[in-house]
Amino acid sequence: MAIARVQSVDREEAHARDVLAAAHRIAAHDGLAEGTWNHFSLMLDSERMLITPADRHWALIDPDSLVLTAGDDDARERGLQFLIGYRIHRPLHEIRPAARCVLHAHPPYATALSLLDEPELIVASQMSVGFAGRIAYNDRYDLIGGAAGQGERIATALGDKDVLLLRGHGVMIVGAGVESAYLDLYTLELACRSQILAMSSGREVRPLGVIEVAELTASGPDSDDEARRHFAAMRMLVDGPRGRSTLNLTG
Repeated sequence: MAIARVQSVDREEAHARDVLAAAHRIAAHDGLAEGTWNHFSLMLDSERMLITPADRHWALIDPDSLVLTAGDDDARERGLQFLIGYRIHRPLHEIRPAARCVLHAHPPYATALSLLDEPELIVASQMSVGFAGRIAYNDRYDLIGGAAGQGERIATALGDKDVLLLRGHGVMIVGAGVESAYLDLYTLELACRSQILAMSSGREVRPLGVIEVAELTASGPDSDDEARRHFAAMRMLVDGPRGRSTLNLTG
């Protein structure tokens, strides 16, 4: 029984590494990565967290690249760049335990939107509809107040939402699994791109009406099945025919 339990744990970790690593490569393909910066993380259980390494471009991240953290002391020993990511992600997972997956990135259009005096995503486009009522905004740069409490400040600003638009600092996405969180990250950037391009015309963006939004969001966010379908299709594109995973995370 003990051997079977160990094998199950090992398979779960391999499973998680496979999908989280693929998310990095897909993000690099989609133009959502910035070299070796930003971080994706996934909790395996209440203690073990997989997170992005600090020394590898996202396009090159494989399952073995991901770091399984062993606590604060271990994070400090891995250097400042790694510690920054750890300090952001760990408090989010602790405060929102149902959010197994946390994605932090600086997508160009979402980050551009965060720089504006009024950074709200307007529910006007097809892609923006899915984020109605799901986005939080912080009104100051999250590093103000010191690095040690950065993750706690971010978690407080996020509250019970799924998305946080960070003032001048990109986005945080939380979700139950990698595929669903990644679909939110990708479609959020598409929604922000449409809004920034529309605003660049100098004309007013016309939002959908309250009744229209209520009708369009009545069924809730995109299904987990759609998230897995999209993720699998992107793996095929990025990794080729052999990129299809036989492993499935709950998304």
